[in-house]
Amino acid sequence: MDDLASSLGISKRTLYENFKDKEDVLLSYLISIRDYRNDRIVELIEQSSNIVEVFLYFIDFHKNKKMPSTKFYEDIYKYYPRIYKLIQQDVEKNKVYLTQFLKQGIAEGYIRDNLNIDVAAFLVEESTYTYIRASYLEKPPFSFQELFFTMMINFIRGISTDKGIKIIDNYLLNKTKEIN
Repeated sequence: MDDLASSLGISKRTLYENFKDKEDVLLSYLISIRDYRNDRIVELIEQSSNIVEVFLYFIDFHKNKKMPSTKFYEDIYKYYPRIYKLIQQDVEKNKVYLTQFLKQGIAEGYIRDNLNIDVAAFLVEESTYTYIRASYLEKPPFSFQELFFTMMINFIRGISTDKGIKIIDNYLLNKTKEIN
């Protein structure tokens, strides 16, 4: 708490007037990140005309975000089991939401109707862990942004109908033009 107060340029007393302890600081931080992400997802849905566009906006939203190190999550698991449990509860809520979202995409004809939605939702969650595990690589041959982009584009293309793939291909064509 001394280091935190010092880095914020406030007294330790001020910090304790706002937070009970280190766990309360961490929990407040994680809740603010979660709420910001959820608000942004709602905005993305409102800006989009279909589920594929939402996924693509989501990719753009995350392309330059820094992921916390694996050590960060390991420390939460080890030292703050109550917070880890809350994170897991959020993950479960997100799976339910993603499942509903995928069903909507099927109904709209952008997602394959033979998709195993439970497996797809599981794969989205597991891709997060792949991203985190990649942080263990000493000198990865790719950036974490490239890893995220490649995983998500391949996932979306794999679950999309021809109607959805056309949107993805147009997005990729525009991205290629932006780079050149």
